[in-house]
Amino acid sequence: MRSPARSQEIRQQMQEYILRNHLRAGDALPPESYWTETFGVGRSSVREAIKVLQALGVVEIRHGNGLYVRAVNFDPVLESLTYQMRFRPQMFAEVFRIRVWLESAAIEEAVRGISDAVVAELGEILAEWRRRIQTGESHVELDEAFHRALYASLHNSTLLGLFRVFWIVFQTLDIDAIRTTDPELGVAEHELLLDAIRARDAELARQRLIEHFSHVQARIDQAIR
Repeated sequence: MRSPARSQEIRQQMQEYILRNHLRAGDALPPESYWTETFGVGRSSVREAIKVLQALGVVEIRHGNGLYVRAVNFDPVLESLTYQMRFRPQMFAEVFRIRVWLESAAIEEAVRGISDAVVAELGEILAEWRRRIQTGESHVELDEAFHRALYASLHNSTLLGLFRVFWIVFQTLDIDAIRTTDPELGVAEHELLLDAIRARDAELARQRLIEHFSHVQARIDQAIR
């Protein structure tokens, strides 16, 4: 086989090995010598396959300690999105719209099943948010913390992982024009959202979430134009 085809076959077989042996994140994989002997290929072909699997987030190389299965992650998606958005800024607005769709679809279930402890946690986050505004401290991460706490009760790590990708992209790109110049606006909109959550009014919470996002979307569209 040509080198690209050989590398792809090795990658597929290594992934099958992980699945067939029910390996978990952090488990060690056989050394390079095992794969060269198994496939009857040179080290360069095996190393090429491993590099691709590493880029895809399937395995990790611990230098001096071998090859290991990596935990499920969104790093490849994050890297690709960050580049694509710089290449085509309009994509940022499209990705943000996907986030709006996901959150507005999930929030009603989250509100219906939310505990008093999580409601209290959301209140503490907003109180700290207001305190930081008054002292002039950075409060960007509290916005993410609020949404993460809200949806954690759904026990869906994939959803939380996708939301994390959106946040990292938002903070990585040069988007000063997107952030509101009124620091009170963001926290005030989240306080209205919390009022609906505290009342366990799922539909009202969804409406207030969408209203908040519509303001952000407007700033994104204006910045892109």
